Amino acid sequence: MNLRTLTLSLTLAATLLAPIPTHAQGCAQCRDNTAATPPTTQRAYRRAITLLTITASGIFLTTLTFLKRQR
Repeated sequence: MNLRTLTLSLTLAATLLAPIPTHAQGCAQCRDNTAATPPTTQRAYRRAITLLTITASGIFLTTLTFLKRQR
């Protein structure tokens, strides 16, 4: 193994094994803002989240099906 390959391998290993700092995405803030709204608005938020999840899943599965058929 030459020096370049060894250096590349060590750099790649160090990069993959180094911990990556993570930060919260503001979910606590969303929860607090939603908790301060009336129950009807909270229900609308829950329905909107469900609708967006179903829509995104449908698009993903449709794309997956088309790509599988193209093979």
